[in-house]
Amino acid sequence: MLLFPSFILAMFISMLLIPPLIRFAPRIGLVDIPDERKVHVNAIPRVGGVAMVIAALVPMLLWLPKSQEFVIFLISVAIIYFFGVWDDRSDLNYKIKFFGQILAVVLVVIIGGVQIRYIPFMGLEPIAQWISIPLTIFTLLGITNAMNLVDGLDGLAGGTTLIGFGAIGLLSYISTESTGSGNPYIALIAISIMGSTLGFLRFNTHPARIFMGDTGSQFLGFAIGTLAIMVTQQDDMPYNPGIPLILLCWPIFDTLMVMFIRICQGKSPFVADKNHIHHRLLALGLDHYEVVFVIYLVQAILATIAFSLRNYAD
Repeated sequence: MLLFPSFILAMFISMLLIPPLIRFAPRIGLVDIPDERKVHVNAIPRVGGVAMVIAALVPMLLWLPKSQEFVIFLISVAIIYFFGVWDDRSDLNYKIKFFGQILAVVLVVIIGGVQIRYIPFMGLEPIAQWISIPLTIFTLLGITNAMNLVDGLDGLAGGTTLIGFGAIGLLSYISTESTGSGNPYIALIAISIMGSTLGFLRFNTHPARIFMGDTGSQFLGFAIGTLAIMVTQQDDMPYNPGIPLILLCWPIFDTLMVMFIRICQGKSPFVADKNHIHHRLLALGLDHYEVVFVIYLVQAILATIAFSLRNYAD
């Protein structure tokens, strides 16, 4: 398995692409302008997602098998990428953005076969498809948007998903090596995204020289949600189906919390504000590095718990 070469290649390409993209971004309008809700005070290029997606795709295109499952996954990633770049440049109407997300998710669920088949604490029998398909679509849309919403500090979304992809890659690798079950190429995808994300973080740690934009955050959310389902929900995967909930607890909880607060305040649950966990930690007096470290630590603990509970099937 070409895991280490995939990681190194993706990281190298990401680091190679970012400097020229930083210089080129203002010419094509891919720049994040600060406002009252944002933490940064200077205009920052938001082309990190472009580099991340391209860098991650190269080893996938080189070494993934051309099976329907993975071809559809790559097509869905390309759709997320296209609409993400379009949104970063033009601030798309939410209906157009949502259409792109639905298109990508429906493809990977209906044609790619990525579906939630088992629900924690509800027995070992697979659920009916009429429940599985809409549940998976709703879940992937939620995670894709949740990761986009919590991308609020330098290094935050990239670092937390790096930990999550590491756990997914390890689970896939152990399953393949120890039992011969599962799909070893899930690990290759996870490792490739880890490499491209680590290369991006070289330029995104505080004070950031580049942002991932909606392109990057939606790509990470879509990919980690899809892989978390793939590594736990296939019939030949011997893992606890609750692992995705544990791994993705931070963005899920943060998003649900801020939506609940907005509704209680009589606001739209989709209006932007400063009620996210990272905003609240900053308000408590923690500095940027401390907030990011705390959330990294929480994510690492969640990943450890998920890994420890991996063999609890029900």
